[in-house]
Amino acid sequence: MQVPAGALSQQAKTSFETIASVALARSLAPEGETAQVAFIDELPRRMKEKKAVVLSIASDRFRLVLALMCRLDAEGKAHFARLNRVDPGDWSDQAFQDAVNECGNIIVGAMNRDVGRYFPNVGMSTPNLLDREALSYLDALGPGHRRLFHVSGLAIDFYAVLFVAATGNVDFRAEVEQLADQVDAGELEMF
Repeated sequence: MQVPAGALSQQAKTSFETIASVALARSLAPEGETAQVAFIDELPRRMKEKKAVVLSIASDRFRLVLALMCRLDAEGKAHFARLNRVDPGDWSDQAFQDAVNECGNIIVGAMNRDVGRYFPNVGMSTPNLLDREALSYLDALGPGHRRLFHVSGLAIDFYAVLFVAATGNVDFRAEVEQLADQVDAGELEMF
């Protein structure tokens, strides 16, 4: 059975983008550091990021996918070790990948909490670490809204893609000021 596509208002698109930006900035910056998040039109041609942590949030009116591109190299390991306050030498490759997945989980958990303020019935997936090339299949979700993010100001840069497909009409306005205040206060919610 084909589900009829809905529509995302411009206000809803902006709200989803804001929620994602805040979650990325808050969750990727180690204590004492600040991340800047900007929209970009396309990903760099030669990226060091070969993997992506892919997570989703779904409701009866939309499906949202956030993919955070990841570097599973020494610089990436050093960043995630700082984020988790551990020595990178103490991590096995599996422990490092688990930390990357958990960071993705924290990002989408923060988004799920903020989206849940407006949509009472939402659920989120567990993280999946996929090859970056798998992101080309996001369009299979149907017509939707895509936004690329560049996270800078940290030891390494990050890139992320947000994709939202509506299955019903979606219109809401995220409380931008409240979310921005949370970032300025440096809050990090752990699950």
